[in-house]
Amino acid sequence: MQEVFVRHPLVRRLAAHCGVAGLITGMLTGLLTVAAPAASAADTTTDLGVTFDSYTADLAVGGGRVFVSADDRIIVADTGGNLTGGVVTGLSGVRELAMNADDTRLYAALTGSNEVAEIDTASLPVTRRIDLSAHP
Repeated sequence: MQEVFVRHPLVRRLAAHCGVAGLITGMLTGLLTVAAPAASAADTTTDLGVTFDSYTADLAVGGGRVFVSADDRIIVADTGGNLTGGVVTGLSGVRELAMNADDTRLYAALTGSNEVAEIDTASLPVTRRIDLSAHP
């Protein structure tokens, strides 16, 4: 005759809780154990020749490039911080920059003329100016 063991419901519940606790402990140990990075990137700084203050500084990123406002112009660099030689000039009081969804147009608010300049990001010309003088 075989002997049949019937576990008490409390024993089954405690066993289940202990198993879950062990699983969670193992997961937390894995999450809290962080491998040191293989190599750290060196600090890099690119001088754009622009003095920033809280009012004039702005940037937009898109299409693998960074566009930085510099009061009367926009300076272009790649995302690695290298100047590309691209500069958009003839702007008056650039304060805000924004990219469209497909990164083909950059928009710049021009406080000096109360306009928004639309700039083609491929070749950097100002494609149009949107006059906002009726809406100061």
